[in-house]
Amino acid sequence: MKNEKLEPIENIQLEQKRIEDCEWVFQFDEDEPQVFAWTDKDTDTEDEPTVTFTISNIEGAYISFKHTNTDKVFKLFARPITSEGKKMRKERTEALKNFKIDLENFDKNIEDYASENKETE
Repeated sequence: MKNEKLEPIENIQLEQKRIEDCEWVFQFDEDEPQVFAWTDKDTDTEDEPTVTFTISNIEGAYISFKHTNTDKVFKLFARPITSEGKKMRKERTEALKNFKIDLENFDKNIEDYASENKETE
């Protein structure tokens, strides 16, 4: 077999539409898609939003799995965020905020209890 020298190919660019406000979903066949993650502009991070298998927030991005016995197809994909995704994101944000408040109150209550029940010397 003779070695041939290949000439370089010019730069290739793919046009991909980024979904800025995005949710990730899974779906069995054509059943209702189920949201399991979303982007959140209030999250303080420098990382690009991704679900790691990896499915990035590019329109048309997906991973699918097919069950060998039932032929059911499990599909993970990105799509523009829906009202349900926004609702879930808002609920999670509120829950985290309330958790932080509860934690601060818990710490304060422990400090108050400790100072009230300090043995006198």
